[in-house]
Amino acid sequence: MSKVFISYVNRNRKVAEGLCAYLEGHGIPCWMAPRDISSGFYAAEITRAIKSADVFLVVCSKDTSQSDHVKNEVNLAVNHGGLILPYCLDDSPFDDALEYYLGSKHRIISAGKQEDDFRRIEHIIREYRGEAELQPTVAEPQSKRFPWRLLAPVLCVLAVLAGLFLYFQNRPAVEDETPVTNPAEQTNTLILPTISQAEPSKPAATSADRQTRGEVKADPNADTFTGEITPEGYPNGAGTFTFKKARRIDMHDPKARMAEVGDFIDGYWAKGHLISGEWYGANGTMKEYIDLGNYPDVEKDQSLGTCVKP
Repeated sequence: MSKVFISYVNRNRKVAEGLCAYLEGHGIPCWMAPRDISSGFYAAEITRAIKSADVFLVVCSKDTSQSDHVKNEVNLAVNHGGLILPYCLDDSPFDDALEYYLGSKHRIISAGKQEDDFRRIEHIIREYRGEAELQPTVAEPQSKRFPWRLLAPVLCVLAVLAGLFLYFQNRPAVEDETPVTNPAEQTNTLILPTISQAEPSKPAATSADRQTRGEVKADPNADTFTGEITPEGYPNGAGTFTFKKARRIDMHDPKARMAEVGDFIDGYWAKGHLISGEWYGANGTMKEYIDLGNYPDVEKDQSLGTCVKP
């Protein structure tokens, strides 16, 4: 079965992931980056995925027109053919480039409730493929007739239980045969309840643990990264990198672009090296889309210095 290719900008990643989970939960497999990238060759794998998909679904918003990355994917999808579905989260107009590609396509305008939007998208995809929608399984009603075949086993069990009850009720008490050497020395023994010791508190998480969970560092003067961080402290995978001081975006950036204080990048990282992402200023205005391509061997490449590390 062909997969649905989902295109999106990083600002809409949560919606795209929710849509992907819904479709796959209803039997419609999807392809989306970076989840389905099996190597560092983003451009090649994205191209192959678009060509093999019969449905191209692009999540659109006011940020989409600023993404050259999404425009490249839309261009490939239009040239390849197949169903193209723009899923619009707001009523922001397309710029001239997207209007050229998507202006004649049927747009799915969000009704404000994602579950209803996702259901509409599923219906359109199945209708395009000629598939029947999955029907929920309805359990057959149980018979209201009394299960007489179970009566005999139940009565047997009740009889055994009644016999055991009568036996223990009429059983003579067993005398305490413990010899008492000197009755005068016999004293009552007070049995105190056992007090369980409190469970020892768990040790505080180490810095390596915190880095693996992707927590933001407490130092306000240090760069921060929300997302997966390797035990060595390098950003890895999808996330947002915030610059707390002016510095070069990436040591492997051939343009040597400099970020200002408060700038942040929503993108994809590999061992501290930026693969691609959207560069925003401190006020939230998008500056440009950055695509540095396949990451180098950061362990061996020392000529450009260390990669980005919070």
